[in-house]
Amino acid sequence: QSAMWQAMLMAAGLPNSHQIIINGFVMGEGGVRMSKTLGNVIDPSDIVAEYGTDALRMFLAKEISPWEDSPFTNERFAAAYNANLVNGIGNLVSRTLTMSENYEVDVSDVVFPNFTDIAHPAYERFDYPEVTNDLWREIADLDKYITDTTPFKTFKENPDQARADVHHVLTGLARISVLLQPIMPATAEKMMELIKVGKKPAEPLFGRK
Repeated sequence: QSAMWQAMLMAAGLPNSHQIIINGFVMGEGGVRMSKTLGNVIDPSDIVAEYGTDALRMFLAKEISPWEDSPFTNERFAAAYNANLVNGIGNLVSRTLTMSENYEVDVSDVVFPNFTDIAHPAYERFDYPEVTNDLWREIADLDKYITDTTPFKTFKENPDQARADVHHVLTGLARISVLLQPIMPATAEKMMELIKVGKKPAEPLFGRK
């Protein structure tokens, strides 16, 4: 089809495509390509209805190769959802903003960088798994920072230091919220709103399934 499209462009006197991306197949149970004939397809609207649009966007960007065949099963999706969203970014946002609210951390100077200034170079290669894997490493690093500095313990003896540690994590979350915009826009917007007021979410960003 891409070759035919080039011929059509040439016939119309238009320039050929600069790049052509040949994507892989989405594989179902047992490593078999999804097919309506076989009846092994997963309706994306069912996934969205249960988990939300952003959760599906995350999985497609992080777990599905742009070029190679990739498996998509309900079990694999649920595992990625709980690991990356419930226990990952969702838990980090909840615990950080709970401390921010309880310790009355000043969030007025938390900076949200411009996306173009920090955009991952792998976007130019259409390597979305690299983009998201690096982003989730940043999430893990912030989680580890909380574990190492223990502001929830420090606050009793040194509240200023605890507030500074939470502020550091909030600054990191502000950066992550900007980086999340192309992948999970609704989640990114919620994070920005919460960080700007320094308040914990009324309910978790992602409920456990």
